[in-house]
Amino acid sequence: MAGSLRQAVSERLRSPPRYPEGRFEGRGIVICAGGPRYFVCAWVLIALLRDFRRVGLPIQVWHLGQGEMSEEMRLLLEALDVEVVDAETVVASFPARIAGGWPLKPYAIMQSRFREVLYLDADTVPLVDVSRIFSWDLYRKHGMVMWPDIVDLTAVNPIWGALGLEPRSHTSVEAGIVVVNKQRVWDVLDLAVLLNEHVEEVYSAVYGDKDTFLLSLLLKGRDLAIIPHRPFGFDLDLVQRDPDGEPILQHRNGSKWNLTGSNRPLLSTEVMRHCEQALADLRQRWSGAVFNPPPRTQLALAEVKRLSAVRNFIYVPQGSDPRPLELLPAGRLGQGKGVFEQHWAVVERGGALILQFYSATRLTIELTLGADGSWQGRCIMPVGFHAQLIEQTAKQTWPFFDSRVTKSAVEWVNVLIDPTLFAAGFNPGRARELRAALSFLNERFDDVPEQIGARLTTTSVPKRWRRTLEDAAAALALSRNDRLTLTRRSDYPRIFDPKHYDRVP
Repeated sequence: MAGSLRQAVSERLRSPPRYPEGRFEGRGIVICAGGPRYFVCAWVLIALLRDFRRVGLPIQVWHLGQGEMSEEMRLLLEALDVEVVDAETVVASFPARIAGGWPLKPYAIMQSRFREVLYLDADTVPLVDVSRIFSWDLYRKHGMVMWPDIVDLTAVNPIWGALGLEPRSHTSVEAGIVVVNKQRVWDVLDLAVLLNEHVEEVYSAVYGDKDTFLLSLLLKGRDLAIIPHRPFGFDLDLVQRDPDGEPILQHRNGSKWNLTGSNRPLLSTEVMRHCEQALADLRQRWSGAVFNPPPRTQLALAEVKRLSAVRNFIYVPQGSDPRPLELLPAGRLGQGKGVFEQHWAVVERGGALILQFYSATRLTIELTLGADGSWQGRCIMPVGFHAQLIEQTAKQTWPFFDSRVTKSAVEWVNVLIDPTLFAAGFNPGRARELRAALSFLNERFDDVPEQIGARLTTTSVPKRWRRTLEDAAAALALSRNDRLTLTRRSDYPRIFDPKHYDRVP
């Protein structure tokens, strides 16, 4: 392996790649965030950039395959105005060996669509507006800025000999944050990607990807731009600084964000409040699992599309009150989701469609479509409760509706407002009789005003009759609304309190 690394580096130094003019443009932020742990961190970071720092730069989040980033997670990030990039698809056009999350970092920087890149580890927390880094004199002078670690590379590290470099003691870099102008350091990035392709040897000598950026600059003989102030420790983390020594970013390398439990503090209590709010928001939106649905037939996919379009359902789990439940695209559940209902999918089995609900860890409920249009089934876990899912619009009709049913006067109104009534001109007495009849109907039906309006749109009515009927409809609407208010359903306690009753012997 040593020979192949040394040979590959020598060949690349002899024949460096040319910067692809016209391919990249603008500035942007790149983050690598595969899997649940780093997705949580990336969510907090991006929410902080977007909502608190008001950073408008485009952001790309890179990952490796659906095992790290489900469609649900992608949609959540896209809602924050983020581009999600699967490196497994990019390597088809720009081949490189990417053996994991660390080797992905230099590749993502190099292949992102931006000419100038601010790279941030997912578990970093900016303490200031980091987009200002692009205006630093240090960056403008060198085209690449790195931040130091709290350790040094030693002269006896085998990486020097493996790369043909003079052994030395050298400041190690802490690459949770890197800023580059790719047009100026394209060959350096190319070497960094190459070193990360040889993970077996390189990572046995240096800690992951971080010093591959430094080593690539040294191999090219470039001047180094490293922030002159070492990071300082706070709690379990490192706090990086700007060229003046002021705190700029906290790298939570010792305390990743926890979605479900408590979290270690930040240097800034104000920033901490915003991060905790971002975590609370994510808890409402996501189960914490990378949910990818099982393989589905075209029939099942079509039903998923239909149910997503319907979206609003009433869910009736046995032993619990009915509740609204939103079926969203990408297996997401919105309002009404519970412990057993965190994700959903439709599969075809034996020619029948099965609607499945999943918890954060397993398949929990399976429902089949009944003749009445509702989905019914059971929890397949030991608790085994029955469950039913009904489209919300269908829930307003018999036999599902569990409060009042709207009574329509459509037939009666159509009989009363007949074109022959108007043929002999306006008759005040007949107008009073018509209003009285409509008022009588209004006491027994719920949509008389609306049906009058509908009839007026389909029937030719002279002006005086039309004005009379429009006035009647307005008055009847007020009367009807007062009546319905008296019987409007509301929530009230349903608890039997034994203190309020004496037991009969």
